[in-house]
Amino acid sequence: MGKVKLLLCGLVFVIGFASTQIPLPTAPSWSSRDNDYSTGGAFGDIDRNGFLDFCISNGNDMAMDRNTVYFNDNGILEQTASWRSSDSGYFGHSYLGDVNNDGLQDLAVAYLGGYPSGGDYRARIYLNSGSGFNPIPWWCSVDRHTSFDCALGDFDLDGDLDLVISAGDVYGGRGDSARIYRNNNGLFDTLPCWSAGDSVPSDAVRFCDIDNDGDLDLFVGQRGKVTMYRNNDGVLEAMPYWVARQGIGWVLRMEFGDYDRDGFLDLAVASNGQMGDPNSIKVFHNNNGVLDTIAIFTMQRRNRYSSCVAWGDVNGDSYPELAAGGWWEPVVVYANNLGVIDTTPGWQWRPANLNNLVCEALLWTDVGNRHLVGEMESNNGNGRRRLFNLAHRPIQFLDSVLVNGSRLGYGEYCYDPHSGWVSFNRAPDSGTGNVVLFYRYSEYPDLAVTNWDRTNGNHLFMNTTTAGVKDLSGVSSGAMFEVFPNPSFGPVMIKINTPESKPKRVRIWTQDGRLVYQRLVRDRVMVWNSKGSNGEFLPGGIYIIDVEGARIKLVKLQKD
Repeated sequence: MGKVKLLLCGLVFVIGFASTQIPLPTAPSWSSRDNDYSTGGAFGDIDRNGFLDFCISNGNDMAMDRNTVYFNDNGILEQTASWRSSDSGYFGHSYLGDVNNDGLQDLAVAYLGGYPSGGDYRARIYLNSGSGFNPIPWWCSVDRHTSFDCALGDFDLDGDLDLVISAGDVYGGRGDSARIYRNNNGLFDTLPCWSAGDSVPSDAVRFCDIDNDGDLDLFVGQRGKVTMYRNNDGVLEAMPYWVARQGIGWVLRMEFGDYDRDGFLDLAVASNGQMGDPNSIKVFHNNNGVLDTIAIFTMQRRNRYSSCVAWGDVNGDSYPELAAGGWWEPVVVYANNLGVIDTTPGWQWRPANLNNLVCEALLWTDVGNRHLVGEMESNNGNGRRRLFNLAHRPIQFLDSVLVNGSRLGYGEYCYDPHSGWVSFNRAPDSGTGNVVLFYRYSEYPDLAVTNWDRTNGNHLFMNTTTAGVKDLSGVSSGAMFEVFPNPSFGPVMIKINTPESKPKRVRIWTQDGRLVYQRLVRDRVMVWNSKGSNGEFLPGGIYIIDVEGARIKLVKLQKD
């Protein structure tokens, strides 16, 4: 947002610093060349070439502008966007998701409006044709609202993505309520099906299953508070269930991440002080499904223009770091020390002139697919639960979804790669480990920045960790288990390295997610004869071995 943004004076001579704990470079690895007022950002494989493209919504409250995509060719982002929307507007933030369950990521965009002429104030969605977005919006809301943020999520648990938007104008003092547009099997209502029972202007919205009960609660960031609307099995309450106020200013961004790895998602909030409110980056701890109302970590109290946050495990230790940015302020990353967030940055970057950096969104991604890790997660169905959270977020690709050994089609579920969950249109049957999710995430992600300053472009900082630092296809020394020989022409030995004496469950899958073998192992060494559970012959190919959820090992078997 930028109507009253004032230019700062002076040059900054410290360009950036990095630490071994935060493996990011001291200068951008890539910058765009276009002159847009960039605001929202998201990464997705729009043209289906196996690499994530950079999607950006533009305009803010500064100028009528078009939305853009920087396509990714084999790990290299183009510097001039080759896709632009046909319509122009004062666009706010954006969100990617497959809204019509065809396996393609579509683009939802909020409409902020400008001064004195603001455009049409209608949220919109661009549908993906398979090679890119159609330039004309596929859907627009009928009602009109000043809206800075949007998000997609299956709040009603019917297996498709619904759209929520923030609403209201802090600058103009106009109150309005956040609202949701329902998706009816790929057809969106043009009027909201739900609106918040609070008209304090909001500029940030996010869905999150905060209590791990299998439905998405709604969080709304407003001026002076963050509110949560509880979801009861697909029915969202109209009045706030949880409110945090202490030390909160004008909330511009919220993101969720499990910083202490206790299985419950914690909340990070960026509060801006431009309107005279307290400025800060705050983290609220989740206590077994209930968020604290007072932050456990607070940073940037002395700053004035904090505007964005993003969780990402940049150094591969499984504890996500917190990136933050502001208007005319450095991009920073706060290190996570085994569940304790540093309150001073472990890495930061600023241009030579801070006038050239106005951060609106931060995103963790893997532009070159350099550090992708394959993951298989099995969950227990109970005949009632429809939504399952993933252990990692964001994810790069969801490869396959299986229930009771059968691979599901796109129309049977929806998912959010940014927030990390999968939601089914029908609750999976009761079973042990019968809901299996195959996906890939980056162990050492890159950091992207959208920049409102139209003279200096958007930026990408590529992770400096050497590609291929971990070899998933061979034996990992010190891993929970080892597989050898690998590759193999026949039987393979699985050696379990953990000292515990309890039995271990070994599962073996094909690369496309078909379970072919499982066994409960009581000894520390077993030999797999390269055949299926019923003794059937298995052809050569890539197979995935899982031992009690440990890191997936890839084994290439040659025909006997």
